[in-house]
Amino acid sequence: MNLDLLNNSLNNSKDNNLISKFIRELSEFLKKENNAKINQLNSLKQENCLYQVVEMGINCVYLENLENCRVFKENDIPKDILEKISNDTVLKYKDGKYVIEEEITQRFFDSLVGIKEYVDIQKKFTQESNILQNSLDTIYKIQERNEKYTIVTYEKNGICTIKVPNELIPYWSKKGEYLKYKNGDFQREIMND
Repeated sequence: MNLDLLNNSLNNSKDNNLISKFIRELSEFLKKENNAKINQLNSLKQENCLYQVVEMGINCVYLENLENCRVFKENDIPKDILEKISNDTVLKYKDGKYVIEEEITQRFFDSLVGIKEYVDIQKKFTQESNILQNSLDTIYKIQERNEKYTIVTYEKNGICTIKVPNELIPYWSKKGEYLKYKNGDFQREIMND
């Protein structure tokens, strides 16, 4: 009797079991990873939350959550909506699907000004407010917004207040939010209180 043949058969059987076990474990791991990614994407979608299209892709869009400024790729947009939207369109996630917020989108577009007008507003603001004397790390907090101006406060040897034209404030900012002034623009600053 050839014991080597029997021994080789047993070893091959062990190898096959090891390979089968590895494939099962790898398959389970990949399923868990895939489910985690799906759950992560679903967690980015919040019921009754507004999203703005920041970039159109092929059969997808990149959306910015207007509450927390997170941008993510969204593939789950129906073709009929994809055909109607463009950059800066505002969508709402409602009842498990996206709908176009036409009125809000129109208000956003109506608030935009031309480049020359924006530069003129920015120049006048920097001259009158002396904001360029502040540190680049200065954090501004929105205290109040009205139709034309936003009142922001910051600390510089005490609390200081500046009246800023709304054209220079990110459109989706609201009372209580924080801003930074970088390269001539106010930008939303997400902070944990």
